[in-house]
Amino acid sequence: MKNILYKALIMICLYPVALQAQKPQAAAGPYGVFIQIDKLLHGPQYVVERLETGKATSKPDWQPVCTTDKGPISARDLVARLTLLSAKNSMYEIPDDSLTALLYTRYRNASHVDSLGAYGENPQYLEALGLGFLDTDVLQGKRYDYRVRALESREGVFYNPGTVSVPGSKLATTAMAVSQNANGQVVNIQYLLKKPNPYIAGARVLRATYGQTDFAECGAEWGFRKGKKDSLFLVVTDPNVRRKMLYSYVVYLKDFLGNESGAADTVTIANLRPQEQIPVIHYINTVSHEAENAIAVSWQLSSTKDLRSVEIWRSEKFDVGFQKIGIATPNDTVYYDNRVEPVQGYYYQIRLNGTYETSGESVKVSGMLKASRPALIPPTHFQLKTSSDTLTFRWQPADFDTHGYYIYFAAGQTDSLQRYSDIILAGKELKYQVPAKKLALGTGYRWAVVAVNTSYNMGPMSEILYSQPRFPERLATPINPEMIPQNDRALLVWENMRSIDPYILGYIIERKAANEKAFKAIYRQKDEDNNRNNFADSTVKQGVRYTYRIKAYGLNEMCSFSQKPALHSAPCYGPMWFRTSKWTCPGTGFLLRWKCLWLSAKKTVLASVLLRFQVIYLAPHFRIRTKPCRKTGPTFTG
Repeated sequence: MKNILYKALIMICLYPVALQAQKPQAAAGPYGVFIQIDKLLHGPQYVVERLETGKATSKPDWQPVCTTDKGPISARDLVARLTLLSAKNSMYEIPDDSLTALLYTRYRNASHVDSLGAYGENPQYLEALGLGFLDTDVLQGKRYDYRVRALESREGVFYNPGTVSVPGSKLATTAMAVSQNANGQVVNIQYLLKKPNPYIAGARVLRATYGQTDFAECGAEWGFRKGKKDSLFLVVTDPNVRRKMLYSYVVYLKDFLGNESGAADTVTIANLRPQEQIPVIHYINTVSHEAENAIAVSWQLSSTKDLRSVEIWRSEKFDVGFQKIGIATPNDTVYYDNRVEPVQGYYYQIRLNGTYETSGESVKVSGMLKASRPALIPPTHFQLKTSSDTLTFRWQPADFDTHGYYIYFAAGQTDSLQRYSDIILAGKELKYQVPAKKLALGTGYRWAVVAVNTSYNMGPMSEILYSQPRFPERLATPINPEMIPQNDRALLVWENMRSIDPYILGYIIERKAANEKAFKAIYRQKDEDNNRNNFADSTVKQGVRYTYRIKAYGLNEMCSFSQKPALHSAPCYGPMWFRTSKWTCPGTGFLLRWKCLWLSAKKTVLASVLLRFQVIYLAPHFRIRTKPCRKTGPTFTG
């Protein structure tokens, strides 16, 4: 397998390219330092000198380490050189005679202007052609400078490839496993190389028997293969394996100078014959079994040989959350999952446990148990607690398989109950609150709770509860109260507020006399006259001052007083007696004369009061009394 690498690198020599101007390069590793003299083919010989840096000397101590040979004169000469160089580095190989002869023919016929780039970068062949040198006489942990000059050039004309440290740095190339297979006799693994390095010479393959031995080199064969778009693959073949064993592999890439890359990902593979591998899953299916109250998961396999068990996994989500819910024997083809809820979607997959390995995840299939169980038991102990702003309902659970509850309501006694709430899950506290502001004012409601089970069947209603009507916190205030003077009574009128506030049942009139401290109700409207907005008070006494106020009332003893709490009625006066009177008889009747002292004493008050005098004849005396009158000017007759 290793010859595949060298054949691929040597065949590059068969394709000449144009001249590329490059400088000498130096690379270090555990096997030494390789100086690549980047000059044209068929060029002169070169002298390579080395200087160990860090020494305290008066002047640089350059030491000659190599004088390159002239190019090979024959194919046999090239084979001899390659054979001698194979002992210099463990990564070098004894050349193939026919391939070397073909390479020499191409080298001999190549133009002098063809450059080093046309011959690849294999250090063994570069040194055999006189275009490079592997310096193995170096110490680990030291730093060195190199310089190169043509053998026939004058002193002082050098090319410096730079300073190197021994050993070199770790390879940046990584290997990623892309495929693997086994047939019971050979294990094959293919890796994709990322950031390939031209000095990569091979790989170090380590193997461990799973759970039994540590990793150690196994002597597996390896080779490189070119892929599409300049990709490079490492192919590892391990024939030293036993059937029905589980192996783990780790690969380290290695260059010609002994530098290694980091470890590739660990690959675990069972070395089984095709008939010993995990069976193929032909199909997976789910069926709802209402009689068993379960979802039946069934499958069909290509074979049950070397199969230990079948694992059933389930999740409520398609992508995540799968958990193992059961194990079936190899001969089983169906599994009943009775830990499910009706009308709830589930996702299933199966995983096969073979004698030597476990299969990956299968495809996912969905399943659902149809609704089948009836709901027969209603919720109990349905209670209602009313506060100023909230109606709180509580009840006891209905049945073991209850999924949730709904609150139903209706306005009044004749309307049918309708759903009010969203579903109230059974796992939570069995309580539901209704804000009072969402209910209509002045309306009483009926309430009930209904259970719905896991089959989404509705159960019977609970007992019906009644909520008291809610009324406004205050009534509209009577406005514009006015007093209209009338004979022998006080007429009080106001704006009727029932058109604005329908919750006003009527009005109460309260009165307070001037010598009283508190208002007293003198009138309360009845149902038949609740549209009236006036009141005539005929119980007033003349000469007494009164204050009235109007109060609207509704249910629950709610009241609202008028904005003007006090109105004064006009004062009324009673009959007046006259102390002195004279009468004469002029012959045609009686002529009475009197003096009204009361008028003179109260004329400021009586300026707007008109009096009517009435003469009453009581034999053998006359008596005079006064009455209020609206006539203009006093007229007295006798």
